[in-house]
Amino acid sequence: MKTELNKSKNILIKKSKMSLAKTTTALTCLLGALIISTNNSKALSTTTGSMVTSASIASTCTVSAATMAFGAYDGNLATATSVVTANCTNGTTYNISFNDTPDATPAYYLVRSGGASTTLADRLNVTFTNGVSTMTNAAATISGSGTGSSATAGTITGTIAASQTGKTAGTFSKTMTLNIIY
Repeated sequence: MKTELNKSKNILIKKSKMSLAKTTTALTCLLGALIISTNNSKALSTTTGSMVTSASIASTCTVSAATMAFGAYDGNLATATSVVTANCTNGTTYNISFNDTPDATPAYYLVRSGGASTTLADRLNVTFTNGVSTMTNAAATISGSGTGSSATAGTITGTIAASQTGKTAGTFSKTMTLNIIY
């Protein structure tokens, strides 16, 4: 019986040692997992902040006008028109006017190619209107508001008065400068 008791005791000791080894291994794994988990949770911490974003769009405008062609002047009243186009940033208000001082208020001179504006035979008097008023430098503007693309701003009408006689044959012209104020 003593032998059996020793056997039982040895089995119990072995089982205890195995149980102790399993427990120690389990505790070691658990402790390792806690350490790794603790380190990972610190690495995955999150905090918030903010960022301001902004942009701006500057008001811009360009202006152009089609050629105003009267054709052959025969001494009778002659009129011609030119469509004025403005290309302004959406919502930008503008005023278009001439930048040129009249040669003889309110008239401008169309001068013969190769001629002189001081010679009566080399010039034709022309006046311009915006459809309502006579246009001269900075007066009688064409007003509007930009659409963000090219759009018709208005029409300028030119008139050569009748009975301008004694003119030298040739081509008469004048380059007009348009201002756009926005």
